[in-house]
Amino acid sequence: MKNLFQQLWPLAILVVVVLSCKETPPFIDYSEPILLSKDTTYVTSDLPKNPLKNVLIEDISGVKCNNCPKAAEIAHDIQVKHDEGRVVVLTLHSNNFGVFTGPYSDSRDTFNTDEATLIVDNLMGSITGLPAGSIDRKVFSGQTQNIISAYESWETYVNIQLNEKPKAWIDLEVLKKEERTYITNIKSTFLEKDETPVFLSIFITESKIESKQKMPDNSYDNEFEHNSILRKAITTYSGLKLADNIDSVGRVFEKGLEIDIPSKYNIDNCSIVVLINKIDPNNKQVIQCVEYKL
Repeated sequence: MKNLFQQLWPLAILVVVVLSCKETPPFIDYSEPILLSKDTTYVTSDLPKNPLKNVLIEDISGVKCNNCPKAAEIAHDIQVKHDEGRVVVLTLHSNNFGVFTGPYSDSRDTFNTDEATLIVDNLMGSITGLPAGSIDRKVFSGQTQNIISAYESWETYVNIQLNEKPKAWIDLEVLKKEERTYITNIKSTFLEKDETPVFLSIFITESKIESKQKMPDNSYDNEFEHNSILRKAITTYSGLKLADNIDSVGRVFEKGLEIDIPSKYNIDNCSIVVLINKIDPNNKQVIQCVEYKL
């Protein structure tokens, strides 16, 4: 007859084996970027802490405009001065100013786009010549339209807008999926109610492009550096409508999409620019903006 130890020994081994086993969960690869599965909206009480107003400069320019390099330099210098990203620049080359914007026969590039043309024609005031520009597409006190031809004054208006209380905030997450494809998750949080429609506009810009430009002394610089050129609209030129109105403080809209950067652009010098804007005839203002440099 086996003693008690001999009888219980197999049971003891079984207990040890069971206790030493641990369930291994299936492997999940978190290295791939996750695109928002669907657009969504909700109201949150978790508002951004100390949000700031970012400012958009739109520089309406042309390669055959001899004073346009002066305006471009001013816009670029303002942006660099606020290197924390609070100033965003869109350089617009419209098809409608051929004497200033028509490409050179020997040019390596043309900056004219339909998107820039539509923005200038539909979201800007009357333009009598170049250079011209707009700050947040706002009609400032003492003005009758949002066009500011005196580029020397752009910084004054930028500073006014930088001190404004923001009406919305944009969180932009950009993740590289493939060599020229990016996942973007955009979260727009509204900090005030709004009774009129709001839109989300997304663009690709490119900087550090060396191309022919007429200079202030009427000479030509074949290696002039062009910056913040509007290359492509991911949305329509005026944006996607987020809502007909903002019903609550803390209203959030989340949107995810893939963005492909065309091969003709130098991806190292490209940015994704996101705007929250209006398109009403009486209010075409940009509420908030953000730039992500790829």
